[in-house]
Amino acid sequence: MEQRPTSTLSATERAFRPLVLAMTLLCPTLSGALLLASAGHIHPTALLACSALSIAPFASNLHYLLTHELTTVGMIPVALSSLIPALAAMLCSGAMVLPARMACATLLLALIATAAVFCLWFCRLRLTYRSHPDVSPTACIIVLGGAVKQGRPHRTLAHRLDVAARYWHEQPTRTIVVSGGPTPDQSTTEADVMASYLQQLGVNPARIMVERMARNTDENIRNSIELLEREDMHEQLCVVSSDYHLHRALRDARKLGVSLAPIAAPTPPASVPQQWCREVMTILSGR
Repeated sequence: MEQRPTSTLSATERAFRPLVLAMTLLCPTLSGALLLASAGHIHPTALLACSALSIAPFASNLHYLLTHELTTVGMIPVALSSLIPALAAMLCSGAMVLPARMACATLLLALIATAAVFCLWFCRLRLTYRSHPDVSPTACIIVLGGAVKQGRPHRTLAHRLDVAARYWHEQPTRTIVVSGGPTPDQSTTEADVMASYLQQLGVNPARIMVERMARNTDENIRNSIELLEREDMHEQLCVVSSDYHLHRALRDARKLGVSLAPIAAPTPPASVPQQWCREVMTILSGR
């Protein structure tokens, strides 16, 4: 079979895998060293609290590694966050000479400022889908592709499809467009897996349109709209994607001069920190 380009996101995640793994291990190790150095110099209860706050990000990243095939750059901010309570404990302990204390304070302030930027962006992403227009009975609902594992949608993508299927069952006159290019092994496409999953949920195959070439969000939107235009469908256009992802999806649609009604699918709880952090990093990098 002819090799076709796969998701650009998957390629990016694979390229950054060594850095992500290094940061995932280095930050908790450094946090542990700082906490040990501060032991005996701060109240045991404060030390215990700082230790728990440092361990939580590492545990979250470890769980993500065990439940996902690919690492994600969103793990880096999560790993760095483990340094904040450890640095705070070290500063409170007073167990440092002045130059080291100044360095710790500078790093702590930089991490807190970075965390504040991410939190502000989280609020902005949340505002994107807080309110949206009602979905018309004849709407075309575009579902953006995502990770596929062993021929099945991964949790994040499955949540998107579950939401789309629910909207279709409420009004079977709606059309669903599934968009996603070839999987990494080239055995199928995200779109075909999505269409099959929707059919298993009881969606009429005649109401599903399949777009098999998109490799990223921009192509998801662009190709789906072109497909609908070729079919001369001019109903209300909606887009279903993960809650964190809708801001970028609507932005890409606006660049094409198209207005989409956002429909948010929940992010699986276990991957919320990594997915939301990755999205902010993607936006800040200009993508």
